[in-house]
Formats: sequence, structure tokens, C-alpha cells
Amino acid sequence: FTGKPVDGYLVNRIVGTRALCAALGRAQERAESDGFGLLLWDGYPPAARRGSLHPLVETGT
Repeated sequence: FTGKPVDGYLVNRIVGTRALCAALGRAQERAESDGFGLLLWDGYPPAARRGSLHPLVETGT
């Protein structure tokens, strides 16, 4: 909807705390044992992205 790449999304990566990553690792192992897996679609947005969308919010675009 912006017509260009959004700041902060330069790599296909989700960043989380070590506790979150450990929990996701355990969940992945458990899912694999049942023949499934995890696919993460979104995470908390990077600070750079939040800043780049402010003009869109302010103008109502």
C-alpha cells in the first residue's frame, strides 16, 4: 500500500528475545515430531518501520 519498500524490512527476519527464540525452538521441535512445522508471518515491527509510516497516518493516505 506504500508503493515502495518500508524502512526496517530490509531482511526476511524476525527479531525476538532469547526467551522467545528458545520457546519457538522447543515449539518447532514438538511440531516436527508430529509432522508439522512453524511458519512465522509477522512480528513486532522494527522502530524504523513505525517512523516511516507516520506521514501516511498523518495525511490519511
